[in-house]
Amino acid sequence: MQSVSGAKSAVGMESGFKGAASVFKNRRAIVVSGMLLALHIILAMVLGIYLTQSVKFSISFITNVVTGYLFGPWMALVTGALGDILQYLLKPVGGYFFGWTFNAALGGLIYGLTFYRKAPKEEITKAPFNEEKTNFRAADFLSMGIFVVLLAVWFFLPFLDVTTKAGDFAEREILNAGTAFNYVSGAVSESVSTSPKTLAVATLVLILAGGIFALCKKRVFVILSGVVACLWLLLPMYNDRKILAARSGFILLCLGFAVCVLFNLFAVLRERAVDAKFLLRCFLAMLFVAVIVQMFLGTFWCVLMYGKGFWFYFASRSIKSMIQIPFNTVLVYYVIRALKQMRVEEIAR
Repeated sequence: MQSVSGAKSAVGMESGFKGAASVFKNRRAIVVSGMLLALHIILAMVLGIYLTQSVKFSISFITNVVTGYLFGPWMALVTGALGDILQYLLKPVGGYFFGWTFNAALGGLIYGLTFYRKAPKEEITKAPFNEEKTNFRAADFLSMGIFVVLLAVWFFLPFLDVTTKAGDFAEREILNAGTAFNYVSGAVSESVSTSPKTLAVATLVLILAGGIFALCKKRVFVILSGVVACLWLLLPMYNDRKILAARSGFILLCLGFAVCVLFNLFAVLRERAVDAKFLLRCFLAMLFVAVIVQMFLGTFWCVLMYGKGFWFYFASRSIKSMIQIPFNTVLVYYVIRALKQMRVEEIAR
């Protein structure tokens, strides 16, 4: 029996990979892949959001995930490479370097191997009503309480200090200081860095959005808003760390958003509102791409191009990549689930 089942699984895997390779003979698959490639270029070049002057946040990778889900690893590999080449031809910045094309192709391959013909389960066993009701009250009321506390922190506790550049913090001179409200209201004079005011406005918007989502029982959106808040706060703080100093309010805001994200994620998993196994698959795929492709390979290519030490690039690339993992994980999960519910896979073929 074991040999028969093993043979069946081997045949199934072989047919799956053969099907992924034969997709290049399917005109409809090629056309849909071309449309996804065009969408990828648009998202990467036009709709990217600059969190800071040097940090760009983009969701263009999701088109490669969709290509891998629909057509397998080989099509995703090809479209990933073509996407990088076409972006360079349309908007060349510096000289062309094959390493970035290799990274894009490798990312597409990983997405295809991970998600080809894989999707979350549609029917998930719900928890008992009484347990679900208890979880609802605990998760949503605690989330609302956290956002109320964060709003008070935003108004009353010290947010960020703008300082002069110096090796040690003790040697710095404080140029500007105040609460997030002080920076937004103009109570603090103009600063050499615009980050405190920008972060204060973004944080207020995300606090209000998170509170509304919690009130409307939209836990997934509470998770996303919290992840975006942590990303938006930590990245500029890291890039401008030589002239910015975090105060108690900034630290509490970061911790509050993080706690809210973890608590709501735990509540969603406990109530079985998501397919936990597929969510873990999404997380591991995003983690692998972040660590291997973006952090290690990306840093290695930078060393080859610019000649500086490995760790000079590794630290900044690591922080950018790791902070983005939770958002990418949730985005991939719900995009693939939506595609399955709309039966896009059948239409594309």
